[in-house]
Amino acid sequence: MSGTQTQIPALPVLAPLAVILFAAVGWRLRRTPGRLLLGGAAVAYALAVVAVTLLPLQIATGDYANQIPWYEKGNWIPVITIDVVTFVANIVMFVPLGVLLALGDRTRTRTAGNVARIALACSATVEIVQFLTNVLVSSGRQADVNDLIANTLGGVIGFLAWRAVSVRVVSAT
Repeated sequence: MSGTQTQIPALPVLAPLAVILFAAVGWRLRRTPGRLLLGGAAVAYALAVVAVTLLPLQIATGDYANQIPWYEKGNWIPVITIDVVTFVANIVMFVPLGVLLALGDRTRTRTAGNVARIALACSATVEIVQFLTNVLVSSGRQADVNDLIANTLGGVIGFLAWRAVSVRVVSAT
């Protein structure tokens, strides 16, 4: 029997990443406290998404590796294969992204379509990394087209909800 099976835990990855990202945001946005707070929230959110979707990273090689062909390491069929609990969890996970995008738009020119594209791009990045780590090191994380749909929907819901709340607050004053 040959091969290895190990795990990269979240903390040794997230701790230095957090220090680097918070320092970069602090340096870049040092002049405005509101922007600094928003940047810090964005970093914390990004770290949480990485922690939930990619870590801990399982690595298996040799006899321990998953023997499934690479093209079967993802769910490519939309809607029909939805697991409702996972779908709702993915919507909820991306609602904060939509809120952060709404808060970061000083000119109020960002649209739901723009947010959908950003959420889709962020979600696709996560799914591609999950797919590649599963193919390359048998991480066990499966890419799922339904996650793309749910995450995009969550980002748009967060954006629209924040815009609806902020419009009501502004019109009430």
